[in-house]
Amino acid sequence: MNEENFIKTINNLRIENKNKWYFWEGIVNNKNVQIKGFKTWLQIFKIDGISINCPMDISVKAFKDILNKINNI
Repeated sequence: MNEENFIKTINNLRIENKNKWYFWEGIVNNKNVQIKGFKTWLQIFKIDGISINCPMDISVKAFKDILNKINNI
């Protein structure tokens, strides 16, 4: 999966699970990605075992910007 499809997939998962926890694990650009989230908060966001910080209650734009960090790891 490429980063554009990854961001769309996770954002859709967030929308489909309004006020519920959601989980996702897969390969993005040959990197292992793990996510556990609630709304726009990613409690767990790991790329190849590296934890990415994500504050709570952020805007959807900021949420997508954090997901885009897949390109920087």
